[in-house]
Amino acid sequence: MATALDIAELPFSDLLLLFSPDLPDDGRRDRLLATVATSLGRGGSGLLAITNVPRAAALRRQLLPLARRLAVMDHPSRSQLLKIHGLGSDVPLKKLDRRVSSFARLLRHSGEFQILESMKEIESIKNDPVYLEKALDGVVIGGPMGDGTEKLGELVEELGLCMMELGILVARACDTVTGGNQLEKSITDFGTAKARLIHYHSELDNIIIKESSRKGKGSTNKTAKATVYESCSQRSASSHGSCIRSEGAITETLKDSNDKSIHGQGSIVSLTNLWQEWHYDYGVLTVLTAPLFLCSTLGKECSISEECSPPDEHTYLQLFNRRRVFSMRCSPESFIVQVGEAADILSGGKLRSTLHAVSRPYCSTNISRETFVVFLQPSWDKKLPYSGHCFAGDDEPSEGDDSTFSDVSDMFSSEHTLMQDILKKIPPLSSRVKEGMTFAEFSRQTTKQYYGGGIQQNN
Repeated sequence: MATALDIAELPFSDLLLLFSPDLPDDGRRDRLLATVATSLGRGGSGLLAITNVPRAAALRRQLLPLARRLAVMDHPSRSQLLKIHGLGSDVPLKKLDRRVSSFARLLRHSGEFQILESMKEIESIKNDPVYLEKALDGVVIGGPMGDGTEKLGELVEELGLCMMELGILVARACDTVTGGNQLEKSITDFGTAKARLIHYHSELDNIIIKESSRKGKGSTNKTAKATVYESCSQRSASSHGSCIRSEGAITETLKDSNDKSIHGQGSIVSLTNLWQEWHYDYGVLTVLTAPLFLCSTLGKECSISEECSPPDEHTYLQLFNRRRVFSMRCSPESFIVQVGEAADILSGGKLRSTLHAVSRPYCSTNISRETFVVFLQPSWDKKLPYSGHCFAGDDEPSEGDDSTFSDVSDMFSSEHTLMQDILKKIPPLSSRVKEGMTFAEFSRQTTKQYYGGGIQQNN
């Protein structure tokens, strides 16, 4: 069984204590550092959720629905729109049966923290509760609301830079906890990050894309409905042994972690029917929006999508941590910070990167998942220090070792075997990092071992 687990949360206002030490903290600074240590350290999940970020929630609501709009758009129109707004893609968008559409842009941080200016403005009007509520939601400070593609580039830039700043502040907290000065400096010295707006396709999306490419008229509804029904039936019959049930009633938590298990309805979590394959992030930190789920239907002229609750209240982000599979949950408008392997190396093993994947909702053929991600990394010529710490994580099996699941009471035998096979295909960090290696060399070696050898499918 997969254990449902809430990501530990930290209010954004607490992060500011690291930037403005003169602010009264009432013990919040110590609690902040303790939360960072237990969540991102070796005993934690490698994930931390930041809540109540000014302006960001409204920007998220405007940007994320555009991911699906771009994904199902005809290729010439999409190419022109992306060019206008300075975006590209690192996935083959002409591939009709792709599981993921990704729209990327490089961000450059000026060194001035705009998010702090937002907080100062909020402080200046804190005696006006109505105005404060709107400011925190991004309505007043962020300007007029809009959800059209004409603001695509502006939204990517503004939300992306905000998320860069969140990552830099969390890196500062990590440096304080680990006693080093590597993470924040490595990010700010480079000053550049890649942002990706990602649409995880529903089966219905792919049917619509294929029908649109054929330019057939009059048969879309009939074909789509028949195919959706058939796909769902086939998946129900063929997925036995590759799914595990996530039980909300499980109360186990990670050792030395503030993360809490949640109570709720169980859900089927697939180990193999994935939107994104099992992998480690290899940068310093990854900052993600909480995902948005869209439910799509076929209208007479076009498809219609609207926001829906997460299926079974899960994010469908899976972690393999301490020989267990966890299905993660978080507040809908929080921002998730995830430790990458470069942070593991730069911290001398004091921080923890975690194996993860994104699974599809079981037998939900019209549900898509939207998210926006910013990847923070050091300069390409940054030399990664080899401190001699053991790079083999708790989840990396040794050669010939079949004890990764020493206690398989919570997993069926077939699931145990399947997860063991998945782990054997993941190139361990110790095989990809060498003494004196630059980040560029580490990146090339990681990409080669994941994709060059056919280990992962590059979506």
